[in-house]
Amino acid sequence: MINLNKKITFSLSSFQFMAMARRGLFYTFLALYLRVVLGLSVTGTTLLASLSMIANSVSQAFLWGRISDKYQARASLIVIGETIAAFGYILVYLLHIYLLNTIGPVAAGYGIIAGLSFLEFFWSMSNVGWSALISDLTTSKERGKLMSVISSVGGVGRVVGITVSGFLYDFGGEAGGFKSGILFFFASGIMLASALLIWITMRTSEKTRRKSVRIGENAPKQGSFLPKSYSSKMFYWFLISIFIVGLGSFSILQILVFYVELDSPIGATSSDIAMIRNSASIATIVASLLAGPLADKIGRKNTLGLGFALTVITPLLYTLAQNVTQMIVINSLSGVSMAFINVVGYLVAADLIPAEHRGKLFGQYNAITSISFGIAGTCVGGPIADYLIGAGLTPAAAYVSTFEAASLISLIGTIVYLLKVKPKRFSA
Repeated sequence: MINLNKKITFSLSSFQFMAMARRGLFYTFLALYLRVVLGLSVTGTTLLASLSMIANSVSQAFLWGRISDKYQARASLIVIGETIAAFGYILVYLLHIYLLNTIGPVAAGYGIIAGLSFLEFFWSMSNVGWSALISDLTTSKERGKLMSVISSVGGVGRVVGITVSGFLYDFGGEAGGFKSGILFFFASGIMLASALLIWITMRTSEKTRRKSVRIGENAPKQGSFLPKSYSSKMFYWFLISIFIVGLGSFSILQILVFYVELDSPIGATSSDIAMIRNSASIATIVASLLAGPLADKIGRKNTLGLGFALTVITPLLYTLAQNVTQMIVINSLSGVSMAFINVVGYLVAADLIPAEHRGKLFGQYNAITSISFGIAGTCVGGPIADYLIGAGLTPAAAYVSTFEAASLISLIGTIVYLLKVKPKRFSA
């Protein structure tokens, strides 16, 4: 174990800031661009998340996690993954412009989806390297505090990214930010900066980690789960519950944008959409700082259960909102739930995973969260909305029914979690 210091904390926090800024910058309006400007169906739009996350999940679970454990190459995986994605984004933009000019907008939309999905196979090495690296560098007691800090900093980054995206999306005309490539190039630059940061600050830590493994210093510390006490049954029940909850909550991420953009009942502009998205991000900043201490006080199981419960309540509250202000307030609850799930979910997983299998099992944990995010829109949100619209319902009514379905699915996952996940220790 490498002692945590200010340099490492700054490096991890800065990386998280840039990663979340890039996501907020690029993905906030991408679904809207695919659906409204390029003309894809709701289900077609959700393929962006579905195919990308399937590629992400498969590669993490069966390839990058094993490589991470075998070579202890946490930082190297991050650097390589971010660099490939940075240059890949530029190629995806060029492909999309070529298809837009030669075949048409729908082909260009599917070109973006195919390109980003292919990139995700390689980009996912950064995800598994990141998860294992944090666990390597911290004790269980340090981990909660660190995750609270970096998740909060990441929330700030997301606010910055979404805010900038709100200004750039229509820069130079409708969806000019994507058509001109500005959003692609900005995102690419952020990823290159992230890779450089990790390469500069984490090379020494990775070399030290490899040496400690060779001389046997990486034995799990007292109080952590040893291999003989590792409960695979408990770990996989945990994965099942977080998958189901994710399936419910993630199924409406893109549909929420379509819903608030309708003339009634919300009638949000692009700036309004940015504020609605930012309300969740700002809530994440505050809630992330509280998640670790709260988990230490009332227990990690209870804190994570609270996050799950909010995923049940929030979609139902969306249906009650009548204006942008109300939607901003309600959507902040999704930020609180996301903070609790991200911070405390990671802590629970880290407690359940033995040190020598961190790459492999964190790969599975990341794969489950990624695939639930990916397929939720395609398997739940998109088909429900498209079917109901095709059956004659207004888009608003169809989206409301989708929110209700999302709430029910999250409730099922929460019940599974409360009944089946009862580990011996959720603190320390």
